[in-house]
Amino acid sequence: MIQITDIPTDRAERLMKALCNHFARKIDAKYDGDKGYIKFGDGTCEISVTTNVLTLKVEAENLENIERVKRVVVDHLLRFTPDEEIIINWQNSS
Repeated sequence: MIQITDIPTDRAERLMKALCNHFARKIDAKYDGDKGYIKFGDGTCEISVTTNVLTLKVEAENLENIERVKRVVVDHLLRFTPDEEIIINWQNSS
């Protein structure tokens, strides 16, 4: 299963770096240029950025795992953006 969301933000690159650096303390996470990657035990999150958009692509084998990965990533993203309105609309992807 794959789900994806595009999040409008003026801080896309900064947020990608913050997420990857935070998770890299405990699991496989890295970024290079405008791409980031976080590998959880039950799924992955690929991150890409453009000038005003942070894109999260979450992949896992089943709905339970994809929901868990989404919940963890979004929880941390919201911690890094307490003063910013973050709009997240997940879409299924093939």
